[in-house]
Amino acid sequence: MRLSTFVGSLVDQALGAHAIVNASNPHVGLGSGVSGAIRAACGGAAFQTEVRRAWEDAFDEPLEAGDCLVTGAGTARAFRWVLHVPAVDYTARDPETGGSSGPARTQACAAAALEEAGALAEAHGLVGRFVLGFPLLGAGHGGLGEVASAAAMMRAFVDAPVGVWEVRVAVLEERLARLVEHAAERFGLR
Repeated sequence: MRLSTFVGSLVDQALGAHAIVNASNPHVGLGSGVSGAIRAACGGAAFQTEVRRAWEDAFDEPLEAGDCLVTGAGTARAFRWVLHVPAVDYTARDPETGGSSGPARTQACAAAALEEAGALAEAHGLVGRFVLGFPLLGAGHGGLGEVASAAAMMRAFVDAPVGVWEVRVAVLEERLARLVEHAAERFGLR
């Protein structure tokens, strides 16, 4: 699996991803931050309704850290799927950080998204070509911070399924791209 960074929005067509990961919550409410940008790009309230229905059909209970809800992309044309993982849980305190996200949660969410991306690649004839866009899970509203988020995600990326050809981590600043690249080097992914 290749790993690269992209300086820009996760929903930007220039990212070139087949699917993107939504740093969501256990009830897949698309509020602010990454989720808000995805909600706007995919059709606003209509997309939130679509996501809620998919969640009720597939889970109908709060998502756990190892869960991933796969939906279409609503009206977005820059990507085909959105993989929703509960990177942040405002209803519980993380045992490691005391915040709404932590390294173990982030790693489990990244691994779950990679697993679903691998399944999508296989189901749609995209093995060896599938590109998955990631934000830094739990780094913002989750309070984990960029360094801890990147390290936790790299732990999951080391064991990425074969179907995912490339992971592109979208960040809004060059300094964050360098941070992700440094983490990738530390974990032997570059």
